Amino acid sequence: MKPKVLTIITDGINCNAETGRAFELAGAVNKEVHLNLLLDGTKKITDYNILSFSGGFSYGDDVKSGKIFSLKLLKLKDDLVSFLEKGNLTIGICNGFQVLTTLGVIPYNTIGEPQVSLYWNDSARFECRWVDLTVPENIRSPWLKDMNGKKIKIQAAHAEGRILTRTDDEYEKLFEKSLVAFQYVDPSGKVTEEYPYNPNGSKKGIAGLVDVTGNALGMMPHPERNSEKFQHPNFRDTDPDTEPDGLTIFKNAVNYFR
Repeated sequence: MKPKVLTIITDGINCNAETGRAFELAGAVNKEVHLNLLLDGTKKITDYNILSFSGGFSYGDDVKSGKIFSLKLLKLKDDLVSFLEKGNLTIGICNGFQVLTTLGVIPYNTIGEPQVSLYWNDSARFECRWVDLTVPENIRSPWLKDMNGKKIKIQAAHAEGRILTRTDDEYEKLFEKSLVAFQYVDPSGKVTEEYPYNPNGSKKGIAGLVDVTGNALGMMPHPERNSEKFQHPNFRDTDPDTEPDGLTIFKNAVNYFR
């Protein structure tokens, strides 16, 4: 069975084609659906296996990145809860991660009551570069199966990617509950807060989170931009049999349903 992916599109989303392509390369069937068709009941979230929020600048990042998109999605709260309770998978990349945190899906499934925020980079500007990430040893998520402890290379491109919580204790809780999915590392492989290896200044290098079930993944870097061999900046020098780091994430989601 090929799992069905719902890629929600709306004003300002611009990474939907690349993300859909990555899912199709991984073996899924991707369907783009405009948010308005979900809001008027023409399409249903619960008819799909994977919910995908791709990158971009939804509604021009007005008010705050992901804010307006998440407010509109609150009208679909019952469908979202039903989708999540079925054990389906969700991913939010860059702006999609901002949507999922503002919505409250990540990290604690408190829909309508966000517990984590993504705020302006310490540099106060948009940052676009390839970054190195590590996957913590203790993370458990279908998206990251067999990736524990691995170092991967993905492209980052964002202006509001710094993880914030209300207190330092709440920040530490993300680690205590094994909700940290990715951390930025320097060339030696050490977790870092140092610019530019950490492009936004997140403490302890947090680059992505999962929800409490592990089924929803949010990340600032773009795995869809390293899902085909030629996308890697050094693709001519890499082993042709090596699977692109980003594609592994999408394949893990597809294999979860097989």
